[in-house]
Amino acid sequence: MDICSEYAFNGEWFFENAREHIERDDFPWIPIGTIGGCIPGWHMRLKRNPFNDNKLILFIYTSHEKPRLRCFLHSEYLRNDGAWECLTKRAVFIRHDKGGGYGIDFNIDEMDDENNGYLINGGIKIEYGFQIEAILGKNDIWTFNFHDPLFDCEYDENMISFVKNSEEDEMKLFHCHKQLLTFHSTYFDSDSNENQMIELTGSVGFHDFLQISHGVRFLETSKLFYLDALKFARKYKLFNVVHLVDEALRSMDLTVSEAIKYGLNHRLADLLNEMETSEELKEELKKVNLDKISGEMMKKCVKHFFQLVVQNKHL
Repeated sequence: MDICSEYAFNGEWFFENAREHIERDDFPWIPIGTIGGCIPGWHMRLKRNPFNDNKLILFIYTSHEKPRLRCFLHSEYLRNDGAWECLTKRAVFIRHDKGGGYGIDFNIDEMDDENNGYLINGGIKIEYGFQIEAILGKNDIWTFNFHDPLFDCEYDENMISFVKNSEEDEMKLFHCHKQLLTFHSTYFDSDSNENQMIELTGSVGFHDFLQISHGVRFLETSKLFYLDALKFARKYKLFNVVHLVDEALRSMDLTVSEAIKYGLNHRLADLLNEMETSEELKEELKKVNLDKISGEMMKKCVKHFFQLVVQNKHL
């Protein structure tokens, strides 16, 4: 079980009355649970190989709708001599409409073999480890799976977990590799040799922020998508993400109040120059908390307000 325990989802099972189940091909489904954050109903079973009726295979499956997945699957079965036969399948691609991943296979003819047999007290003992590495998102863009713990994180202690507790919603967890975050930001403790846990005060846009910070480039056209990610990039001091988001926002329509709220200094100057009346600027400033505006932004707004007052008097 040492190898299997390195995977986010792992376990063992003893399938009783194996000979009868092999004949009828009706091994029971064993529930695994929700994987990938929101993909429920995963189960595991043994079944005959659809391409070779003389072999059994370990099959992991969900009937629920899901995106295409890139997974790692490790599986083992116990032989009657006490040794384990194992197989690790890396980069198993599971289609959204078929929902299954195949692990190790068993030759049915060897079931009772003295040396290679695997029937133990009339049953078959298996162990498994399952990990979703990537999820195919919109526009056929592969994204990281931050919903499940990292591979072998208990041993490597290489993980930062963000947790959002809410009385209204279920607890949300996001897990990512701490090496990238500590490299790009001084916010995180780079000297820590342990897995870290950080509490989130809000989670809207956080998942997209993590994707962008890990190199995923979206084709989004919604400014709210980037503005939500931007607030986390600023909070956690990932200025490379701030730069990427700022570049994406250049082609999008923003208001003065949005530029102030999200700290877009350069964009604020452009938006102020586009304003035609002091009343227009006054209405935008009513939408923000003036006590929280940075000194630099306040100076720009005040200066431009009086410029507009003078300009409007001469019209």
